[in-house]
Order: sequence, then structure tokens, then C-alpha cells
Amino acid sequence: MYTFIYRLLTRLLTALAAMAGMMGTLHAATGTGTLNVSAIVPDFCELTSSTVNLNMGTYLPSAESSTGATVQVRCTVGTAANIGLGLGLNASGATRRMQHATDPTVYLNYELYKADGTTIWQAPGQAGVVAVTGDGLTQGFNMVGKIPSNQWSIKKGNYADTVVITVTFPDP
Repeated sequence: MYTFIYRLLTRLLTALAAMAGMMGTLHAATGTGTLNVSAIVPDFCELTSSTVNLNMGTYLPSAESSTGATVQVRCTVGTAANIGLGLGLNASGATRRMQHATDPTVYLNYELYKADGTTIWQAPGQAGVVAVTGDGLTQGFNMVGKIPSNQWSIKKGNYADTVVITVTFPDP
């Protein structure tokens, strides 16, 4: 019985092979080339948080008030950048001021310093910016906010200001 099946399969395979030979050989045409892929990575930086909160807490005129916050920046590797802090919406000349919440004629003076607490953190284009060289990771830069003592002529209430944080780096 196995011999019969073996012979039948052999004849079937031989017939299929003969029919394939009659069809001729199939040919496929091929061609090769190259695809060049490229990209440009420019100098680039971003603030990793678009809002930084510096809550100065409760101010008592008999003593200086001081607190800190962190500005976080991420730049591509090797990008040289400067981080500047504007004077704020309520500045008078070079003096940073917070405005009273309900009386727009009353202001509370304050200042923003670099991490050392003594060097004023200035706006872009001035000497007191913070320099950074990108390493591809988020880098934190501490600031210290201070309200000087002896501002006795202020009105009780809430005060606020908005300061623009600017990261300056070369154009691509």
C-alpha cells in the first residue's frame, strides 16, 4: 500500500515539475539605489515649565522677606544660552515692584537675585543674566526673591507682579 502511494506521489510530482518547465523560467528585474537621510539640529532651548511661582509669603516691614524658586531650562547639547528676568509689569525705572490688588497706586518694592542671594538677576542684554550651556537635560537655576525691610507706608492687602523669563540662544 505504501509503495502504491509512493509511486502515485512520485508521478504527481514529476508531472508538476514538467508543467513548471513548460511555463518557462520567471524572471524578476531589480534595481538598487540609495536614500540619503539628513537633519539639522540647531541651537535650541526651552523653559520646561512656562510658569514659575515665587510666593513671597507674609511681609512684615520690620524685617526683610526672602524666598526662593527655580527656573528650569533644557537646551540641546552645546547650546550657549542666557536666562534673563524682566523688570516686571509694575517696575519704576530699574526698581521691581508688586502692585496692590485693589489699589493700583500702591506698590511694594522687591528684587530678584541669582542663587547667591546678592547678585541681581537682570533682563536679557544686561550683565546680570544667568549663562547656561546645554547638555540635553533639564537644568535648574535657583533664584531668590527679597522684599526689603522698612516699607512702612504700604497698604495692607495682596500684592503681585508678573515677570517675563527669557531664554536667549543663537538663531538657527
